[in-house]
Amino acid sequence: MRKLTKARPKLPTALLALALSLFTAASARAQYSNDARQTRDTDARQTRDAATAPTGATQKSTDADGAEKQKSQRGAQAAGAGQQSNSRAPLTGGEKIERSFRSAFLSPAPYVTSALTAGITQSREDRLPNKTGADEFADWGSRAARNFATASTQTLFASGFYPALFRQDPRYDPSMSKSFGRRTLHAASRVFVTRHDDGRLEPNYSRFAGVMTASALANLWEHSTPRHDRIGADATLNRFASLLAGDVLTNIVFKEFGPDIVRIFRRQK
Repeated sequence: MRKLTKARPKLPTALLALALSLFTAASARAQYSNDARQTRDTDARQTRDAATAPTGATQKSTDADGAEKQKSQRGAQAAGAGQQSNSRAPLTGGEKIERSFRSAFLSPAPYVTSALTAGITQSREDRLPNKTGADEFADWGSRAARNFATASTQTLFASGFYPALFRQDPRYDPSMSKSFGRRTLHAASRVFVTRHDDGRLEPNYSRFAGVMTASALANLWEHSTPRHDRIGADATLNRFASLLAGDVLTNIVFKEFGPDIVRIFRRQK
């Protein structure tokens, strides 16, 4: 009985990440739905008031129309945080796949990230006394190659093949808010929700499927690890949770606030 208990995979971290993913997606979708509904209610109320108001002097009518336009503009700006990407022309399936290939293989970011994460992971492990410097370097190179294989697979599927299949926009949709908290929440939510090609907000099926595909395929090249502790259902779900967490961090630091950080450094020069 004890052996069966030990053999059963422990999935609390992965299951918690999946639950948080679903909760964040539902919360973000509900937030934008409420904004749109409030905007529609405001417009309908303003139209009803304008229709039932007594027709007085021409000047009063003009002032009322001006006030109504200002309110409508403010309502549109409030809802603009969820609709700013509607003006972007949708990408074709070929363009999405081409962008994903460029991001996966022609950008220096995945190579640098794979090398750094491999070094960080290796530094946390116990160093065996019989290993030489050459052995350590070989281990680091092998780990970096596996990390790059997983990252490039995720990019190809989550930003190319699946968006083309599900007709979703793989591009990041920046927030129009100036609040730090709102921008952070928006960036995190964009991992779990995205735009359809027609502008509708919907769950980010492409990213979920792409991350899970990369996590599952990683069992092929992780199978050669010494203790075989990076393969199986538990390892796959833990990779899935880790990759999603990395996407959240990337959205917040680099895609949402990255341009601001670059502008700050340019001003100092």
